[in-house]
Amino acid sequence: MKLLSIATALVMTAGAAYAQAPAGPAPTGLVVGSGNFFSPIVGDLDKAVAFYRDGLGLDVQGSPANADTNPALRNMFGLPDASLRWQIGRPGAGRGGVEIVEVSKAGGTSLRRNMQDPGAFTLIAFVRDLDATLARLKQQGAPIVTRGGGPVTVPFGGQNAKMVVVADPAGHFVELVQPDTLPASEAPATANVVAVRVRLTVDDLDKAVRLYRDSLGLQVRGNAGFPFRKDASVLNAFGLNAGEYRFATLEVPVTGLTFELVEFKGVDRKTVRGSIQDPGSTRIQLQVRDVDATIAALKQAGGAVVSSGGTTVELPGRGGATTKVAIVREPNNLFLVLLQAAAAAPAVPRTP
Repeated sequence: MKLLSIATALVMTAGAAYAQAPAGPAPTGLVVGSGNFFSPIVGDLDKAVAFYRDGLGLDVQGSPANADTNPALRNMFGLPDASLRWQIGRPGAGRGGVEIVEVSKAGGTSLRRNMQDPGAFTLIAFVRDLDATLARLKQQGAPIVTRGGGPVTVPFGGQNAKMVVVADPAGHFVELVQPDTLPASEAPATANVVAVRVRLTVDDLDKAVRLYRDSLGLQVRGNAGFPFRKDASVLNAFGLNAGEYRFATLEVPVTGLTFELVEFKGVDRKTVRGSIQDPGSTRIQLQVRDVDATIAALKQAGGAVVSSGGTTVELPGRGGATTKVAIVREPNNLFLVLLQAAAAAPAVPRTP
């Protein structure tokens, strides 16, 4: 089972959450839940684990898993000859985790994006003590993205928050937020990270909303006007001294993961296209009703399947069940792991 934890265990987790006490809205479209909410592709797993465990404060247990004897999993990545290693870090509360994946023997090339570049992906971590967290991340050598090299105060939902953006060893962004009043959380008092969100920088917010809301079934929070803003403190936090930005905030059904989209204008942007094996690429996992229909919707929007053969892969699971999966590169270069759990195989009657 350990070998399949990178995909199938999360289908079981999401399915159990759906059957018990959903944290988000009921599904109305193709997406019916999420798995691990952030999966950075890295070049050095040990350095990345130190960043997320010792710096950010996630709970990382056990030793790395690998896909050396799992060709189906390598085919899911579209990398049949690659070497895959991964570990999962858990925040203090929530159903998902940060699934850190090292890909080698696949010709990967490090990607570097700025916050405003389409395809940039950010893990937003609400923390109890931002200053202490930042000090630990600095000890890990984390680059500070925020102008001035330290936290800034930004408006946050009718209150203020301290905020700073750093980068992990592979260049993924991590935004630390400490509001005046922390969000309600089931995290234990010992946990540093009490809540998480994720954010994708997109080329065109309206197109991205049509994909994630209208085609995939995520739900938009708040009004749908999406006006541009240019709050100087927020721009400083993002490492920018000019430009404008606009957000759309969506929610994944059942699990309630907040998935933000952001578009920038008035600032230099570049499109950095990468492959799934490139350190700096990012995956997220979505549980879907029908993986083939989801692939069709993503292709219509300009996405492409990267799994071997350009099609789905069957991953064997517990009790004879299988999971139909595929990885699709969506139009802004985020890799979506689509998981469709199948019913368990019927039991074979015992002969007397």
